[in-house]
Amino acid sequence: MIILLNTQNLVDGYVKWAVNNVSLNLPDTPYLIAIKERMLHAFDQKPAPETYDYKNYDINVVQKNLNATTGTSIHRLVFNSTVDVILQNANTKNENNSETHPWHLHGHDFWVLGYGMGKFDPETDPKRYNLVDPIRKNTVAVHPYGWTALRFQANNPGVWAFHCHVESHFFMGMAVVFEEGVNRLGKLPATIMGCGDSKHLKP
Repeated sequence: MIILLNTQNLVDGYVKWAVNNVSLNLPDTPYLIAIKERMLHAFDQKPAPETYDYKNYDINVVQKNLNATTGTSIHRLVFNSTVDVILQNANTKNENNSETHPWHLHGHDFWVLGYGMGKFDPETDPKRYNLVDPIRKNTVAVHPYGWTALRFQANNPGVWAFHCHVESHFFMGMAVVFEEGVNRLGKLPATIMGCGDSKHLKP
């Protein structure tokens, strides 16, 4: 289970959005090329954080420390595994304010297993999931001070963005990246080379 806390933060004095206190900073070299061509220096190899301190974090208040970090880490998924993701909204940097975020997953559809208000409890809330006839989507809303649970099968080889579909929020860091089965892909076409450190691979 991956639990993703959406927060509004400050990075070097600038307003950013973050997931588990990390604001995604897309690297110059595309992830797919970096992984396939083993350019491991192109992004942080440390795994992205899969949860936050949900037992002690108060989603209803402005945090005393609003500072976040930027990062390029990704979530590496076991190919063909079943992945449960919980999206949790919290208070922004303004009092009594939380926003709706429409999250969109590239490369997959997912089942919406459940949603609720308040803080998601990983011990009790999964017992209320709809496992009979959940709706299937690729974009889902996460409401103010609420949570949404979704599930997908990591069966599409590639590197896929999962992000808030409000463009400015994505640009400001509200996103994560999933990698699955890149080793199953054939040789990448030369036509996609040219960005970052892949320039020398372009014929």
